[in-house]
Amino acid sequence: MNKKQMLKEQKRLKQERRDVENLFNDDKEIYNVFKIGIGVILFIGIAFVLINIFNGNWDIFTKKNKAVTEIDNKMLISGTLFNKEDGEYLVLAYDMKDEKSNFYGSLTSNYNNSPNLYFLDLSSGFNEKNLGDKTVISNDLSKLKFANATLLLIKGNQITKSYTNESDIINYFIGK
Repeated sequence: MNKKQMLKEQKRLKQERRDVENLFNDDKEIYNVFKIGIGVILFIGIAFVLINIFNGNWDIFTKKNKAVTEIDNKMLISGTLFNKEDGEYLVLAYDMKDEKSNFYGSLTSNYNNSPNLYFLDLSSGFNEKNLGDKTVISNDLSKLKFANATLLLIKGNQITKSYTNESDIINYFIGK
């Protein structure tokens, strides 16, 4: 090999080295762009979360977001109307989404007497099979119908007394 050929060969090798270095530099640039993109996305995500926490949109440190697992033992559905273990108990059936629901709630809020008092929500989908145009009092659940607020006294799986007028219900609770 003469000197000219060796210089040519060295130039060719240098050019190959540059090409290889450029190839690796391109990969490094792509990797750097990828890292910067991930960093920007993380920054925006963290900023979004912090802004929502500080503005009060997310109350993650309070108990407001805890799932409600408490069961109200005073609420009944019509299918279990006669299944209480109490020997004698009262059931106040009324529409809890109606404008008078607060009235019945305050009327019964101080009731702590015997017999125990239970509630039946007439606005619940579970009880819609017992809604009717006219109140029909029956010990047979399939025939029992509620058209308005009704107070039932149940003793031994039988309805012994019923109050379908609002004034009679008020008098029962005020008289007790």
